[in-house]
Amino acid sequence: MHMRKNAGRGLALITELVHEIAMKNQPGAVGAIGHIDVYPNSRNVIPGKVVFTVDMRSHLPAKLHGMVDELMARAPGVCEAIGVGFEAKIVGQFEPPAFDEGCVAAVRNAAERLGYSHMDIISGAGHDACWINDVAPTAMIMCPCVDGLSHNEAEEISPDWAAKGTDVLFHAVLETAGIES
Repeated sequence: MHMRKNAGRGLALITELVHEIAMKNQPGAVGAIGHIDVYPNSRNVIPGKVVFTVDMRSHLPAKLHGMVDELMARAPGVCEAIGVGFEAKIVGQFEPPAFDEGCVAAVRNAAERLGYSHMDIISGAGHDACWINDVAPTAMIMCPCVDGLSHNEAEEISPDWAAKGTDVLFHAVLETAGIES
């Protein structure tokens, strides 16, 4: 065992490191390992190489950059300690968007007028709205999912939640257009 160079173990340790960094940066931060490719991906062969993605998010740019910096500073040492290498490159990173305050207020006001429960949330996922936000005032309406499971093939939303989300959207658009409802 002491002679093995197990890239899978390196993945496990980096997974724990990502979790530790995200937890240390609460509230308002998340971190997870996403896509994983293991080579040679055989049930009885120690992985010699693992390629994976790390997803770290925060709506606060300084916090996000600090998390990434800490990961990049600590991960090589974690891997070196078990005799495996570590290489990383940043891909797909973008600054967290701030949605239009007027649009956000219109959504909030509509939910309040309709008597629906609501809360301001931060979505770190790269939704289309993040990119539309660069060219037009934007906000998002999120509806709850059964058992909180979202961004998954098993995601489910009740017809009532969908109707309420649509109702909020409709009334927010009316408010933004200056039409009394």
